[in-house]
Amino acid sequence: MSDSSEDRGKRFIRYRVWGGIVAGLLAIALVWQGFELFDDDSRTVPEVRWGVAQDQDGVGIMVNKSLADRTNFQKERFVSGPSPDSNEPRPSALNDRVLFTETTIDEPSDLLTRTWQIPDENTLDMMQPARRVIGTSSLPYVNANLLQRPFARDWRLVIADFTTHLGAISILGFSFLLALFLAVRGRIPISEGKSGRTVKRFSVLERANHWMTALSFIMLALTGIVLSVGVTLFQPFGDRVLGLAGWISTWGHTIFAPSFALGILVMAVLWLRQNLPTRLDLHWLARFGGFLSSQDSTPSARRFNAGQKLIFWSAILGGLIMVATGVSLLFPFYWLDLTGMSWAMMIHAVIGVLLIAIFIGHIYIGTVGMEGGFWAMWDGDVDVNWAAEHHDLWFQEIKNEDRGQPL
Repeated sequence: MSDSSEDRGKRFIRYRVWGGIVAGLLAIALVWQGFELFDDDSRTVPEVRWGVAQDQDGVGIMVNKSLADRTNFQKERFVSGPSPDSNEPRPSALNDRVLFTETTIDEPSDLLTRTWQIPDENTLDMMQPARRVIGTSSLPYVNANLLQRPFARDWRLVIADFTTHLGAISILGFSFLLALFLAVRGRIPISEGKSGRTVKRFSVLERANHWMTALSFIMLALTGIVLSVGVTLFQPFGDRVLGLAGWISTWGHTIFAPSFALGILVMAVLWLRQNLPTRLDLHWLARFGGFLSSQDSTPSARRFNAGQKLIFWSAILGGLIMVATGVSLLFPFYWLDLTGMSWAMMIHAVIGVLLIAIFIGHIYIGTVGMEGGFWAMWDGDVDVNWAAEHHDLWFQEIKNEDRGQPL
């Protein structure tokens, strides 16, 4: 039995009101995040930057001083003698070859001086900043003797600062835009209303795989957030709560990874062919699916429109990247060195927060954003009017296949 127009109108107004309330709360959260981003209280920025003088044994300083003295001593005595007031050439790394370019006079005698200014390859290597500080360790762990490396500070900055703020801004910001869209545009209705007749959209296998993948991703997202910023979230509740949340999330993140990986592979097998891009998608994207105005007709689409295809490819490509980097982190140093492990963790974190933001949009469209969309993946059936409005070409194919049979 279909709802009356009055009931539908009241319900749709409530959606807009709640959209405005949620948009207001998310706007406050975004302002707070902006303050946190620029309040300059980051604990991950080192007080002393890595430089030539911070190499393992001060070799760079000694070589630098030696070359400067050697260059100075080769000048004419009346130019740079033993007087402490003489001008010493200033170090420089011009073209990575000429280390000392300042001279006090411009005459032929300086040509001899410049031969000392070009170091050989071994000397140049010693002049470079040390990429690692390695000590001695008896621990049977990979890289246990590695004490410090400059790239680790970049890695820490990306993990603790960039990814944290990127995640907050992308998730909160995208959710804010969706809530604002709901408040302004309202829920996307079925133009003709519900007909009371349905058509099969997804099979049992498709729905089961979708929900397995979706629930696995939700658990991975929640446990991943705890592993990333759990101290901030749970420390106010005490060390016991923080430790329990960390323990559950550590095991949970591993437990739900196989089902997510399996779901991504099955999804690719089931839907890959139907999600290949076509010219029809460009027309759909140009009109934004007809969602911007209630007066705009919905563009034609087959079983999956351009928006759904973008979600599909985000899930497949992003999911495969998450699986590959996740397995690399689960088995450290089996096929990646320390630098490779660092990159794997950074990529895993950045792609993870972007996928969370993207799937929030997917959840919005499938629930409160569009009337009738949720049931496609819940019981597999959709209203005939919904199918004809949003996927007209696919609906026509279904009718042709079932010609002579009642819908």
